[in-house]
Amino acid sequence: MQVNLDRDIHSYTIRAYEPGAIALTVPWSAENASQPSPEKQTSPSPGVKTISGSFIVSPRHLLRDWPPASISDLQAEHIEAIIELQPELVLLGTGTQLTFPPPQLLAALYRQRIGVEVMDTAAACRTYNILMTEGRFVVAGLMNPVEN
Repeated sequence: MQVNLDRDIHSYTIRAYEPGAIALTVPWSAENASQPSPEKQTSPSPGVKTISGSFIVSPRHLLRDWPPASISDLQAEHIEAIIELQPELVLLGTGTQLTFPPPQLLAALYRQRIGVEVMDTAAACRTYNILMTEGRFVVAGLMNPVEN
């Protein structure tokens, strides 16, 4: 599935999704953080990285190697990693099929008054870009196991 490219060069956006691999547009500032100064760059443009496996993404943060590959692997500490980012809304992508987690795992989000939507990972990728471009502080926890 190809996702429309957003022109925001300062945010992580999802460029494309397929089971096992998600392509992200990496913000110009994150891509070039190791460069001595932006003046030496000829044209600021974002890079693209393809990530295999599960991860957490927000407009300004990328947390790779998020442990849960499926809802059965999801634990309270995985949700806490999302809460630390203090989002307005969480999108929980559950892989190729929509699978709801046990309600007690989402209770910490509800206590913090953080909205949560559970959907398959493809839908979460599409929804993330839409909400982000609306200016919402959204965090997506994307379970995307590498298929053999």
